[in-house]
Amino acid sequence: MHALILPEGTTYTIYFGGSYEEHWSEDSSLFISYRDRRAVTARLTGESWLPMGGDAQLCAAIVSSPRDAVIRRYFTSAVTAYAASQECLRRHLPLTRIYEYFSFDDPIAAAELLRLLMDDCGFRIEAAFPAVVRSCASILLTEEEQSALSDYQPRTAKLSELLRRAKDNLLCIEHDGSREEFRDPPRALRCGERVRIAFRLLSGKIENAELNVFGDKGRETIPMTKGEGGRYSAVFHAPDEAQAMWYSIRLIASEGSYTICPDETGYCGEICGGERAGFRLTVFRRDFETPAWFRHAVMYQVFPDRFAFSDDGTAEKGIAYHSALGQTPELHRSIDEPLRWQPRPGEKSYSPDDFYGGTLKGIENKLPYLKELGISCLYLNPIVEARSNHRYDTSDYGRVDPILGTNEDFEHLSAKASELGIRIILDGVYSHTGADSIYFNRYGNYDSRGAYQGADSPYYDWYEFRSFPDDYRSWWGFADLPEVDECNPAWQKLVITGEDSVVKSWLRRGASGWRLDVADELPDSVLALIRSAAKEEKSDAPIIGEVWEDAVIKESYGGRRNYALGYSLDSVMNYPFRTAVLDFMHGRCDARSLRDFLISQRMNYPAPLYYSLMNLLGSHDVERLKSALATDIVIKSLPREEQVKLTFNAERLERAVRLEKLCAALQFAIPGVPSIYYGDEQGMEGVGDPFNRAPFREDDRELHDYYVNLSALRNSDPVFAEGEVSYDAPSADVLTIVRYYAGDHGATNSVYLTVINRGEAAEYFADLSCAGLGMYAGKIAAECAETIRIR
Repeated sequence: MHALILPEGTTYTIYFGGSYEEHWSEDSSLFISYRDRRAVTARLTGESWLPMGGDAQLCAAIVSSPRDAVIRRYFTSAVTAYAASQECLRRHLPLTRIYEYFSFDDPIAAAELLRLLMDDCGFRIEAAFPAVVRSCASILLTEEEQSALSDYQPRTAKLSELLRRAKDNLLCIEHDGSREEFRDPPRALRCGERVRIAFRLLSGKIENAELNVFGDKGRETIPMTKGEGGRYSAVFHAPDEAQAMWYSIRLIASEGSYTICPDETGYCGEICGGERAGFRLTVFRRDFETPAWFRHAVMYQVFPDRFAFSDDGTAEKGIAYHSALGQTPELHRSIDEPLRWQPRPGEKSYSPDDFYGGTLKGIENKLPYLKELGISCLYLNPIVEARSNHRYDTSDYGRVDPILGTNEDFEHLSAKASELGIRIILDGVYSHTGADSIYFNRYGNYDSRGAYQGADSPYYDWYEFRSFPDDYRSWWGFADLPEVDECNPAWQKLVITGEDSVVKSWLRRGASGWRLDVADELPDSVLALIRSAAKEEKSDAPIIGEVWEDAVIKESYGGRRNYALGYSLDSVMNYPFRTAVLDFMHGRCDARSLRDFLISQRMNYPAPLYYSLMNLLGSHDVERLKSALATDIVIKSLPREEQVKLTFNAERLERAVRLEKLCAALQFAIPGVPSIYYGDEQGMEGVGDPFNRAPFREDDRELHDYYVNLSALRNSDPVFAEGEVSYDAPSADVLTIVRYYAGDHGATNSVYLTVINRGEAAEYFADLSCAGLGMYAGKIAAECAETIRIR
């Protein structure tokens, strides 16, 4: 629950007595009109509300009455309820969630809160009552209290009767799956682990309750046991097979049955009628672990052709090599030349074969820059030989593209990076090859006998020809990207399982792990083979999947994928995180929605994967962060002809930089691996592909230094990589993140509070009880983020 923190001297007007009339509209809505009420001004003095003006007789009676007198209790209850409602409105919190600010043991407070919600705010009893019982531990007045209250507020006294009837007849529950009180533990489960799931019956009557757990592999119903205080609970033992599961709670009453389903948060419960999705419950493999070094890493993604240049003739030699093959590479004379995004004269479509000449030696020369930035993991987009500048159209799995350098250059880069504590992740493109490759060889540019040359090719069975030679299965219909049969034994031996396979040999040359392109296109069994082969070569090699959706419940090609369950991947690219953060920055959702998203990921992702998530805000496949923040336009919906025309004025760009700092502060504060797309730390702009892949520039030292400081802080304390996390939203614009250790960690038992404010300057408070501390109150400037070491 949030604290109700108000400035000293805050005043509100409270009304007493008078008469009232009920007015019913045609749609059965109730309106109350009052006459002859008397007002008292309440002023906050210290921790107490005192009458400071208004009706003198009432003020005197309140001051002279003992604390347990009904008039004094009503005065305190009324002003506290009103203050809480105003805080809800000020912070754009729905009044149905007033219990986050209002907590009272006095049944007079319950009756007054019901009056406020129904009479002043227009709520029906069905909506108001749950908020009341969540806010007030006691809701029933005695006859003597009700009679005495009638003298001061007859309408509130009258509503106490409605509370009594509702207590017996309106079914109301409490279930919050993010809290151990209701779900212990409140996270994903290892196979065989037990979880206790509970709810509290706040009002109404039921005969019994049952827990229903269901998933892709079956269903189980467990009777729930009634305990003290209206608490019902049941224990579920996770099955031995990892899977995505859900649960709901069925209530059986004399008049029928009801179901507790998730509300808009996804983890809190409400009574629902009919079918609705249950609460998520993920079960993962007992032995699932991820590399410790990766969980502690700060990642930097590089598009190799555009990052760093060596000026030693390497790129020119590579261009000559590709030209000699019959390809049409074009080397820009300067990084100041604009990107090519249109077909050249005589071409029907744009071909991404313009190069700026980035090299592996150039990347090696930039290693000190990366070290200063705090980077410990360098993710390279594909480096093997290919026709295009993005190199996702593999020509030869076993050879560095000559424009970038040689295999020896990669080995040297890996060794030098290792000396600086930087490990390299390579991009594995295994769902397809290039048509212009030694394997397919559609254009005859290679000496090999490719699949296009006939059935006697050693690679023919890798591909599926519907009508030889020109009609074949290709990635999303792109003829230049023929798909391979990943279950073909010969392909698997060459790429995955062989002693000198592609997966193993590049790890042997110095790579530390793999990012797998279009993981959706690879069968789960093949992903598992890749992970197994990689760990056979290097036991701490992380396998990261390109997955754009929720990795636990993702479905593709007719089945649910097991990316997150410990079989095939150690991590995924956390694109849902990027979407949620941008939605918050653009005002498409508030801080509570972002909080709920972050809590849901923490609950639903297995901890080994959650702490290894590749938390990105930019990549080669999405708009650059600064550009995405500079406009509300959905850039990806525009054709390239429109994207290239987009310009942003100075004011928009300045604000985009401020918002980028908020995004980055959030990214570096949460569990997982923060990933910086090259140049984002320098304020580079760029809309969609290929405009987001421009040559690297160092234009914004101030923003760069901000990232340096974020990395330095994260790298200075392991609590950011391995500690617990708590998320909250004190208001619609402010998000708080607490990082701490569970239990006593001695000298390393640090606590950090990160505050993200997208709005105007604000006062905020943070509940640090998760870390064994109290409430923390502070102030934060407009569009600002700060991280505070509490302990």
